[in-house]
Formats: sequence, structure tokens, C-alpha cells
Amino acid sequence: MSSSAMADVLVIGAGPAGLSSGYYLQHAGIAYEIVDRADRIGSTWNSLYPSLKLNTAGFVSHMPGQRMPLRYGLLPTGKQYYDYLSEWSRRHPLNVRLSVDVRRVTAVDGGWCVETSEGSNWYPVVVLATGRFSHPTIPPIPGLDSFEGMLIHAHDFADAAAFAGKRVLVVGSGPSGADIAIALTQVTPGNIMLSIHSDMVIARRNPYGINDTIWKILLRPFPAPLCKWLSDRINFQSYPNVESLGLPLAPNRDDRQGTSVPVRGPEFVQAIRCGTIKPVRGLAALQGRCALLDDGSVHEVDAVIMATGYQPALDYLDVDFETDDQGWPLRETERDQGATALRDHAGLFLVGRNYRGLGALYNIRQEARMAADEIATYLKRRNATRREA
Repeated sequence: MSSSAMADVLVIGAGPAGLSSGYYLQHAGIAYEIVDRADRIGSTWNSLYPSLKLNTAGFVSHMPGQRMPLRYGLLPTGKQYYDYLSEWSRRHPLNVRLSVDVRRVTAVDGGWCVETSEGSNWYPVVVLATGRFSHPTIPPIPGLDSFEGMLIHAHDFADAAAFAGKRVLVVGSGPSGADIAIALTQVTPGNIMLSIHSDMVIARRNPYGINDTIWKILLRPFPAPLCKWLSDRINFQSYPNVESLGLPLAPNRDDRQGTSVPVRGPEFVQAIRCGTIKPVRGLAALQGRCALLDDGSVHEVDAVIMATGYQPALDYLDVDFETDDQGWPLRETERDQGATALRDHAGLFLVGRNYRGLGALYNIRQEARMAADEIATYLKRRNATRREA
């Protein structure tokens, strides 16, 4: 193992979180490098299905130092965001090394030994910016390995045309499951079932004609209790008579919104009413080409798409750490102790955790700037301590 001669900070991940971190570290004059196992920056955004759109407005979801083009509209597509990210990286060259697989990060000599496909180096600081979307999860449903049809995770759904004429079961009632089911209605209408394990939330994309991101900004000046009360009633406003759709609906309130992120927009409601998407109960097991649901019904299907979410992509982190209910390492909560630093692990910082408020991409930008400030303070104190010793 050798000490990196070029960097005080290693950033793991070259998606929006890692690139934003590099941007602010570079502007702070801190020596850093970014590594990613993929062969291109923002690789997750390069492989998204064509119909995917951001669920937060482009004017708050941009990278630091460069807005998204106005021609993308209010809610850019995933492809547009990837094109923007590629252009951003050309305009803001950073110290990035691609096709480098991080295999292990361990605490050594007051810093961090990072083992990669290119060898091992030691760094005083490591920024964890690998997010969650490279680590799809599939629950342990009986019969998955022996299912005779097509089985993929939503992460690998690229083109609805591959499912033309097939009987498809989409498992998962969040935005990805609903989006994929809607996309499939163009190629196999009436043959799509959406499996809902617990409940779902349906909300308007533009309550009272205004996008929910704009509402969140407009409500910010109000006192917190009033802002919360108004936000619940505006941003979780649903459609008339959704109760008649036969869906297990959760309360449309921020603190009781069920187990899924809201599905926004009228397209899903219209597809249910037209019969092009059929809601069914949770998937209990697969057998041959049949899906067994938890209400006892059996349905023959040709393909199953698991829109069952993701876990934090931190398999390389070889330290013990406390986690929250979603598997993320806990960070320090007080500002003077560090807002992105991991609890009880000096020199480890996490960027890209917060998904609430104005959305993940907005929060990534804020967290990356905060992390750079905290890292500068941490390195200054560390170097001062070493000189005194």
C-alpha cells in the first residue's frame, strides 16, 4: 500500500454526487481524485428507459455552475439530463479516472486504505458518492430462480418494445413501477398488471396548475408548522374519485404517505380507468410461468419487471457503522460537528443521501458544497494536529 501522492481526498463515484463533490473540492483548492467503475461519467443516467422524466423541476436540479437548457422544459427527461451531465463535464474538467473498481475501504493509520482494481492507496479523506441506483434490490420471492419467463429489475428496463404482445407483471407501486407500466401500454395494452404489495400514493403533478416543486419554493417563507400543513394539502392533492379505482391508497399526507413515493400525474389514473393497466395484489411466488399473488389468485405471465427499489451502494465499505431505516450510514447531525461526515468515522463523508424537499439532485449540490467546506476544516485541523505532534 502506498500513500496517494496526488490527492488528499478520494471521491468514489462519478455520477452527479461525485462530480459535484469534485467541483467544490477543486474550487476550494483541495487535492482530490474521482474514481468510478463504469467507463463513463453518470453511467446510471445513460441506461435509463426513454420515457423517464425527472420528478423535480430542472431549474433546481442542475449541477453547480451551469443551469440546464430552457429547451428541456420544466421536467427534463432522463436522456436530456444525461446529455446535460456530459456537456457539464466537458465544460468543467475534473480529475476523474474511469473503469476503476473500488473493492474495499478500511481504516488504517488515521486515514483510509482504498483497494481498487488498480492497486491500493491511502487517503486522509474518502467521500462516498456511489448513491443507490447502481445497487438494485429484489426481495427473496419464492420461485424467482426457476421462473420460465423474462425476469428483470427496473434498473435494466430500457425499451418497452422488447415486451410487445407479452403479458407483463410489474412489481412495485412507486414512480418507477407506474412509469414502466404506462410505457408498456404503448406496446401491449391490456396485458399489464401492476402488483401492489402494501399501498400507494397518487398525487397531482401540478396542484392548482402549479408544479409541486414550485409550490415547495413558494411555501418556504411560511413558519414551519404552517408550511407543513399547507404543503400536505397542496403537494399531496389527488384526483377526483381515485378511491373507485380499486387501489390500496395510503393517506395523502407527508408524514403518513405510505410505503411508496407518490405517483404524480394523470397518466396512471387514466390507464387504470381505461383498463390498460390492471392493479393486482402483491407477488407471493413465481411458479413456471405463473405469478401467485398474496390474495390467492394465479396469473400466467410472460415477463416480470421488479420495480422493487435500491439499497445504498456501499458494499466496499469495510467498517462497522450505524444505519438508518433505509440502510444509509448515519451522519453527524449538528452543523459544528459536520453535516456530511459519518458518525464515529473521522475522514469519511457521504454525499447524495437526502432525497426530500426539493429533490435528490438539488440536495446533492447542497451536500457537495457542504462536504467540501467540512473537508477543508477537517484537513486543516488534522494537519495542525500532526505539526504539533
